[in-house]
Amino acid sequence: MIRKHFAGFAASALAMAVSAQAFAGTVTTDGADLVINTKSGLEVATTDKEFSFKLGGKLQWDATNFDGLSAVDENRPFDSTFNTFIRRGELSVEGVAYTDWGYGLRVSYDGNEDGTDVDRAFITYTGLGFADITVGQYGVDYGLENTTSSSWITGIERPMMYDLLNGDEDTKFGVNVMHAGDNYGLMAQVGHYEQYESEGNDELFGYTLRANWAPYMNGTDVVHLGANYHSSNPDDNRARARTRFGVRSDTDRSFTLADTTEASSDKEWVLESGAQFGAFRAQAEYFQRTISGENNVGAPADVDIDGYYAQMSYMFNGVRKYKAGAGKWDKPDQAGAVELFVRYDTATVDGDTASVDGDLGAGAGTTLAGLNVVADANDDFTTKAFVVGVNYFPVPAVRMSLNYIDYELDNINTSVAVNADGDTMEDDGKAIVGRLQYVF
Repeated sequence: MIRKHFAGFAASALAMAVSAQAFAGTVTTDGADLVINTKSGLEVATTDKEFSFKLGGKLQWDATNFDGLSAVDENRPFDSTFNTFIRRGELSVEGVAYTDWGYGLRVSYDGNEDGTDVDRAFITYTGLGFADITVGQYGVDYGLENTTSSSWITGIERPMMYDLLNGDEDTKFGVNVMHAGDNYGLMAQVGHYEQYESEGNDELFGYTLRANWAPYMNGTDVVHLGANYHSSNPDDNRARARTRFGVRSDTDRSFTLADTTEASSDKEWVLESGAQFGAFRAQAEYFQRTISGENNVGAPADVDIDGYYAQMSYMFNGVRKYKAGAGKWDKPDQAGAVELFVRYDTATVDGDTASVDGDLGAGAGTTLAGLNVVADANDDFTTKAFVVGVNYFPVPAVRMSLNYIDYELDNINTSVAVNADGDTMEDDGKAIVGRLQYVF
């Protein structure tokens, strides 16, 4: 009977989709009546909410013009460079079966990183009442701006501090327990991130905790607080501190500011704060990360990292929605909204001399390979980025964004020649990035 019920629901959903394409026909079901929603993707659900099926997706197309340090590996190093690329392309299926069992599957394209792969495949059980349990491959809630969907984050890219963190990474396999109240949420997770025992075959698992709380909520006005902790449990695996300075491109260049080849410990924590009153919204997050270990010849290679960002925004013709249980911002409450924002982002990476890579982790064949461009391996690095931007939401499915980024990195020897033409190293740069997004 169960299989017959589910098969009937699936057949009815398929028939409905086909009939919608044909603009004719009659749909019947041997179970509860169906509700079809096409405002965001295609969603088919029974009126008793026992079964549902939703097809959705996302396309983000970026155009960026950048120069300076991020353009070091271009044909003309540091010169103005223009790239266009698909930042994200996603197709997802999610839903509910037998009331208490949720599921999700997503195929994602990212030309800069992993190409096309299945990056979401999970099952969630909600029948306990006091907590939801998710098992599989999924994205973890970690930090305020990271928990917010990439569709609705404030800037085109998340703050630079998330480059330097580990806890925001998607799991390859994990178990997540989430309890949500009217104005708070608690989360605990054990996850595998493709690290294995240094002298064995077993997978290694990291541990993540998050607590979020909204002490004040009045309509769309809200005050948000949160705290996060993550331990990677590296077991002598590699741990690095790298950043893109908020600039994505065809080459997707990252700069290694610290590299611990055999890390024995890698722990971090993040504090969140945010508030929205009317059209005005402000938020800030602070983090610390500590890596302990050695390089490949046994020299100490400990690294201490800390930093923060602060941003303010103002939205015309709308306000941001807020999901209190999940502790995250969402899309504007109406179409036609325009949002202006400004952000300052900084971090300090203080590593033992053995952790400092003289060419900032340049791979073979790149402009910096073999060059010692670090001014003082005994000193620390400080990154700074200033971002201003505008977001326009003409309809619920479409977002248009434009960002200007001004960044710099200290402790760089700007007198080093990077090629035979006499081009010397630069320690800063600028970028203008535009994005067109469609979410369904």
